[in-house]
Amino acid sequence: MLINVAIIFTVFYLIDRAWKVTAIAHFFRRPAPPAPQPWPTLSLIQPITASPNDLGAALTIRAQNPYPGPVEQILVFDATDTVSQAICHAVIEKFPLWQPKIVPTEFPGVAPKTVKQLAGLEQASGEIICFIDDDILLRPETLPALVRHLEAGVGATFGLACYTNWHGVWGGLMSAFVNANALLNYIPPTYLADPYTITGHIYALRRADFDAIGGLTGMDKRLDDDHELARRVLRAGLRNRQTPAIYDVDNELPTLPAFLAQMKRWFVFPREMSLPGASLPAQALTFAASLPNLLPGLVLLLALFDRSAAPALAACLLAFYAVYAWGERVHLKRPTPPWGWALLLLVALVLPFQILFLLFSDNTIFWRGQKIRVRRGGEYDRLP
Repeated sequence: MLINVAIIFTVFYLIDRAWKVTAIAHFFRRPAPPAPQPWPTLSLIQPITASPNDLGAALTIRAQNPYPGPVEQILVFDATDTVSQAICHAVIEKFPLWQPKIVPTEFPGVAPKTVKQLAGLEQASGEIICFIDDDILLRPETLPALVRHLEAGVGATFGLACYTNWHGVWGGLMSAFVNANALLNYIPPTYLADPYTITGHIYALRRADFDAIGGLTGMDKRLDDDHELARRVLRAGLRNRQTPAIYDVDNELPTLPAFLAQMKRWFVFPREMSLPGASLPAQALTFAASLPNLLPGLVLLLALFDRSAAPALAACLLAFYAVYAWGERVHLKRPTPPWGWALLLLVALVLPFQILFLLFSDNTIFWRGQKIRVRRGGEYDRLP
């Protein structure tokens, strides 16, 4: 009996991998929209908050003008964050032609990301508004791809993350988790429905569209700038577009508590902020795209009770590893170190159940030294 269930789970898992790989391959073969002539001016707004991430590496890449047109870079710091500001000035000394606008924010404690974004907007004059997190390592093609895909009818563009931190076990586990799931969970659903949200690492909008939909008005007390902007884009009759722009993320997670806190934040945010505002079909599609990730773990449980299910488990793991290796080599193009491949067993068999547990956890999160209670809909309370 158990072997039959294991075979059914395995068949569903293999079908799921097959159609998703087919969709991903087709997605990256699509011709890119033509390059605009001339390239529009771009304002790159960069909220920066003290963290263990390598800010110097991120700014060094941005200092080398990763955009083929006119670009103004706006760095928004907490006024009291002298460490991050010192890193910025060190990069300016190394690249004297790079002259970003430096904007300090006066805020009790650590200013929320949206407060920093609003401060940066006051200094922005570009035709394209692009928000970027402080742990993003831009690839040369990232910004051009986001701008090229801002065609008529497209309100916002966003890309795909490739995590590159393999300095330790917990940063490596996060990198393995993201790189195993990003392509599979973000691209195939776009063939069934337009995205109802956008990925907040980095995204771009035309300034005219951004202003027309209300920009960040009223978001200074919200955490979900990306989700709310996506809703405003859709309400205006425009589309959110997933693009093939890939960017690297150097996310330092030195301890297990840091890893667990980030995982919780990632899944409490959509549970409380993006999914409640999505339509029932969109919510169903989100869960349908994610639930197959539980199947290898379920087959493992069956194999523990019935050893004849072991070949089914082997088939699931073989498919998992093969798809990971294909995605890394062909699309992400950032190698996993040899020791990191062992972490993929946890990604395949354990982390999906942790995520399922997090969907039923409380709404308190930790973010860069702050304890926050997330409210349904996007607002929040700071806790002592």
